[in-house]
Amino acid sequence: MTDRTSNESDSRSDTADNPDAGNTDNPDAGNADNPDAGNAEGDRPEIDIAVVGDERLSLTRSDFETFPTVEFEYTIVCDSGSRTTATWTGVSLSDLLDRAGMPPETTHLRVTSTDGYTVCVDIASALNSLVAYARDHESLGAVEQYATRFLGPGIDGSRTVKGVARVEPITLASGTDPTERESMSLDDPSYG
Repeated sequence: MTDRTSNESDSRSDTADNPDAGNTDNPDAGNADNPDAGNAEGDRPEIDIAVVGDERLSLTRSDFETFPTVEFEYTIVCDSGSRTTATWTGVSLSDLLDRAGMPPETTHLRVTSTDGYTVCVDIASALNSLVAYARDHESLGAVEQYATRFLGPGIDGSRTVKGVARVEPITLASGTDPTERESMSLDDPSYG
């Protein structure tokens, strides 16, 4: 399956590299209430997200957990046409932007991953999205090489971002092509 959202596939599991991932002897493994579950401290990807608005927020895992949790079922449609439906748990983008102070003239949201993959999403779609930290009640960092994922209704599979590093509200002039603010080379073979 290729969803072209990062260099990693959703179906990839890190259990071969991390024998503690998915350990059924750990009662907290796969528990969305414990995002550290199933992965040793040094092995899991960290949450380190900059939200840039009127103020700049630098959010770590513990900061991230101070926000209300949202959960919804979402289907990612891959470029191959295959579909993956899961229950995603995370923080609403609107809550993050409220805390950072989103400028009223914002038209789009630019979301960048840790590997530089950047998308530009219209603000209406972005406000209904979330930064997820768990899929089907299992911490993303326990089974993937990324701790978070940006996704939501109205955002196609290639525009979901794995390993969110930066969220920035931007204002584009009428007629400006938002793809000029992106770095998502879908022709790059590393995307699948």
